[in-house]
Amino acid sequence: MKKRVEWVDMAKAVGIIAIVLGHAIHPLTDTSHSMSVLYASLYWWHVPLFFIVGGFFLKPIQRTWASFWAFVRRRIVPNIVLYFVAGIFLILTSHFLNGESWSYTGFYFVRLIYGGQTLNGELSIFWFMTVYVITVFLVVMIISFIKSIPMQFLITMVMFGIGTAQPHYHFFQFKSVPWSADSALIAAVWMLTGYYGYKYYPQLKNKVGYAVAGVLIYASCYVKKATIGLNFKLYLKSHIIHTPFMAFFIPIAICLAIFIICEALSRTRFFKWLLPIGQYSLAIMYLHKMIFDVAEKIPLFNHVWAFVILGVVVPVGLAMIYHYFKDRLLPAKRA
Repeated sequence: MKKRVEWVDMAKAVGIIAIVLGHAIHPLTDTSHSMSVLYASLYWWHVPLFFIVGGFFLKPIQRTWASFWAFVRRRIVPNIVLYFVAGIFLILTSHFLNGESWSYTGFYFVRLIYGGQTLNGELSIFWFMTVYVITVFLVVMIISFIKSIPMQFLITMVMFGIGTAQPHYHFFQFKSVPWSADSALIAAVWMLTGYYGYKYYPQLKNKVGYAVAGVLIYASCYVKKATIGLNFKLYLKSHIIHTPFMAFFIPIAICLAIFIICEALSRTRFFKWLLPIGQYSLAIMYLHKMIFDVAEKIPLFNHVWAFVILGVVVPVGLAMIYHYFKDRLLPAKRA
């Protein structure tokens, strides 16, 4: 088994905790200015972080149909299957947990197929899964069939420009595109940046300086958002993107600082507790909204910070139990 890169898992842990926190504080944003600013600032970087990290371990494929279909079977199909399996499970769980009607539940299965902005409740984060799959496909095709690196970035920057050119793209009479596919046009440049950034990251000089710069940029934007109402929004699902240049630059600057800080933290033993959170970030992504719904029904846990803790810890625990029994019940694969 390939050894995991600890600072990458720590960065993913920071990102998924931020996503869970953002969803937990969302109900408070209408009544609390501080929560509204925190919520907006988290969205500047936490979702882009996962697209950037998604580019770290991509590989170009050979220009053959066999390589293409092998890539689709290995990287695309399993994620799509998991999307539908997890979606069906959560829809049925929500039906019995919240006492929803079968007509509502039946139509939710239709919305699962269409995906994107039509999903809410336990499945509100599922837009990310489809956009991620589409973005992986696009970027792998670009790095495989376009050999010029400047041309690769030019293509993704043009895609970024198209993706941010207007607030919403319509599909026939629908107000959103299936699977939020238009968001992949925006995310592709982040993933391509991650692909090349990871290659050259070990050669990066003066990492402390870059980390400080990223933190200062984030802090400056945060203060301006809180005081004078900085007009910078980056809500990828709802396709609300103000100031496209900042939408390209700010996430990369902040995420680079997070990567550098996490690399430093990985050399100490005090932050090792972040590793399983990063390793099982996908489980947290899929399950935390359902955990919120359960916790909301228990007065003791109906609190923002209880939501955050349970939304992170419970999915990690379930994922660890699953892998424990999977490793022992299924025969080990022979090399």
